[in-house]
Amino acid sequence: MRLDVLGSSGTAPRPGNPASGYLVRATAATIWMDAGPGTYMALLDTVDPESLDAVLLSHMHPDHSSDIFALSHTLAYIRHSTRPIPVIVPDGSIARLRGFVGGSDDHPLFAVLAFHEAQPGESFAFGDVTVTVQAAHHSVPAFAYRLASGGGALGYTGDTGPSGLVTDHVAGVDLLLAEASLDDQREPFPFHMTARQAGAMAAAAGVQHLLLTHIPETIDARLGLEAAATEYTGRLGLAAPGETYMIGATREEDA
Repeated sequence: MRLDVLGSSGTAPRPGNPASGYLVRATAATIWMDAGPGTYMALLDTVDPESLDAVLLSHMHPDHSSDIFALSHTLAYIRHSTRPIPVIVPDGSIARLRGFVGGSDDHPLFAVLAFHEAQPGESFAFGDVTVTVQAAHHSVPAFAYRLASGGGALGYTGDTGPSGLVTDHVAGVDLLLAEASLDDQREPFPFHMTARQAGAMAAAAGVQHLLLTHIPETIDARLGLEAAATEYTGRLGLAAPGETYMIGATREEDA
């Protein structure tokens, strides 16, 4: 699998870095994971949106989902697409989307995108990628994702506080994208992690490579790396827009 970071800015996009969004590609699958503001434009620089086999939304907070409307408008009004793209979402997401577009299932959003409210533990096959969902610990229904293909595995926490469920879900992955939204100096908050907590999760899960992501511009990311390194001694880095990582049969160092 190939992971392209479309954006990694926490809470809101900023110049040069969209909010949360990632593109995952394997031999027979192209998957957009989280659609935060700004990520659709980055996606267009990489793939044709009609080539998407699936979209995975971790939850419906706008900094992770709002660009789904840019995709749907392109497919409905520009491309006149007749192949609905599957979109995996947590429970309650369809009602939120329906309310945004006026309360009707007749809106083109639901014609070009096939939303499925998944259950924790459910798995899906998109081409040669198997996607498994698990409940994250967040303020709204939210998912952590595990994607496996070709002997490699990618884990993504989405937005979550420390969670044994998420730790178990991403155990042994080659690469873990873990949110690090909070400053280690502030009071603990149950629905997000500090970089130190992300490092502790990676260590407990035995992952090979940890990428910190969803870092707001108010946080010093370099200090976050230092804090994560007190808990996790493996390969460690920051998810940066435009960066590419290879997972599985091709070593990441060859990216």
